[in-house]
Amino acid sequence: MTTPPDDRSFRREMATAYRSGWHFIDLVTAIPHNGDSLMVTVFGEPVVVTRDEDGDVRAYRCLRRPRGRRSPCDVPCGTE
Repeated sequence: MTTPPDDRSFRREMATAYRSGWHFIDLVTAIPHNGDSLMVTVFGEPVVVTRDEDGDVRAYRCLRRPRGRRSPCDVPCGTE
């Protein structure tokens, strides 16, 4: 019988195994038009994926909560 890892070892394992590489979020068809955006959570951190005016897809990690906003990156997402 094995014991579950403590919180520190779990965080260290997550950082080593998962955070250092590229990760699939969604298909580019989820943001088909310039200016479209999508907000996702990757390993507990909010990430905004957007298609800029040149058509390039970019991802931004939300680092802090803006004043007066409910979530760290409370932006209009998708093609609503």
